[in-house]
Amino acid sequence: MQIATYNIRLDTTADGEWSWQTRAPHVCALLDFHHWDIIGVQEVRANQKQALEKLPYHMCYYEREGDGSDEGLALLSHPRFTIRDQGFFWLSDTPDRSSIHPKAGCKRIAIWVIYEEHGQPFLVINTHLDHISESARYEGMRVLLHELQEKIADYPTILLGDFNATPNERVHSLLKGFTDVKLQTPHYYGPKGTFQDFDYNRPWSDLEEIDYVYTKNCAIKKVGCITDSCDRRFPSDHFPVVATLEIKK
Repeated sequence: MQIATYNIRLDTTADGEWSWQTRAPHVCALLDFHHWDIIGVQEVRANQKQALEKLPYHMCYYEREGDGSDEGLALLSHPRFTIRDQGFFWLSDTPDRSSIHPKAGCKRIAIWVIYEEHGQPFLVINTHLDHISESARYEGMRVLLHELQEKIADYPTILLGDFNATPNERVHSLLKGFTDVKLQTPHYYGPKGTFQDFDYNRPWSDLEEIDYVYTKNCAIKKVGCITDSCDRRFPSDHFPVVATLEIKK
């Protein structure tokens, strides 16, 4: 199966003429054409959710603050997968209710789904760590791993997301038992960096590597960072990362 993570950039007037209204057809066309089996999407506002729902996927979706006005996370999946369970929580000291880490710039969540195909269950997690605070990112990942520790122990696991953390940041040290697919793939395509800030002329060597796919009990076949563009513009300020995986029995 092909698993992808993609920060589609929230809908904001700060983007001017390249706002979501203009970008939406390009983002949706990219997703529709590549048609990856499961996609973790970040920075999804309610109107962006409506556009994604028109794609030929099932969707599990949770607003970040629960009031419909803030950005959130989505998991899109091919209809062939059975959804056995799903849920979400906040990356804070009180993960069971709407809350924020004291050093974070905004509320952050993780969403998860247990999928099944041909009798084989597996866990997929999608998250977006804080963009302001290194300690909030670290503590947020600790909350994620604690809240899902039993499921991670029971199922092959795929962790997707925008970590807002370069590869040398300490948050990665928490992921013992996981594999960063970029580091273990026999075949890699594209840049390692994923954030270009809509700068079409930025060299690959200057891109920030902050989007990740981590796996546990999965065989990694190939990985790529997809740099599709339209008229010298990128559909989002992040590139999607896609990994071809096989769940180990």
